[in-house]
Amino acid sequence: MLDFLLKILPGIVTAILASYLAAKWSLRRFYSEKWWQRKENAYVEIIDALYDLIQYCEIQKEDYGGGTGYAEDKMKEFRERYSHAFWKIKKTTDIGAFVVSARAATILKELRDRPQLEWNENPPWDIYEQDYKYYKDALNKIVQVAKDDLKANKA
Repeated sequence: MLDFLLKILPGIVTAILASYLAAKWSLRRFYSEKWWQRKENAYVEIIDALYDLIQYCEIQKEDYGGGTGYAEDKMKEFRERYSHAFWKIKKTTDIGAFVVSARAATILKELRDRPQLEWNENPPWDIYEQDYKYYKDALNKIVQVAKDDLKANKA
């Protein structure tokens, strides 16, 4: 009987250990992929929001008081997307580097803390031009950070 146990026991222990390690590795990989997807979604939302901010500023800076050339319902849609994007960026900045990298959080904080022209001292197109440049710069930086961060975490 002892011979039988000595022959079977290593196989059973090996099978149990292999199963445990495979399950642990699978769960780690699953959670790692889920975290990567959350990061990717966060970066996509930030990039989309920055694009909406840029688009609105571009329309407004080109206006020069002559009207945008868009129908009022289309302008209402642009304003709503701008407002939604503004608050999305603000929320992401307030939350900080929970999902996105610390570099991305810093870029967004710098964007929020940027110097801004006064509305009562400057024409609107100058204000939108300045905002456009800051948003465009932030977008370019965030895209590069997202590429680096997602590539590093996928490997």
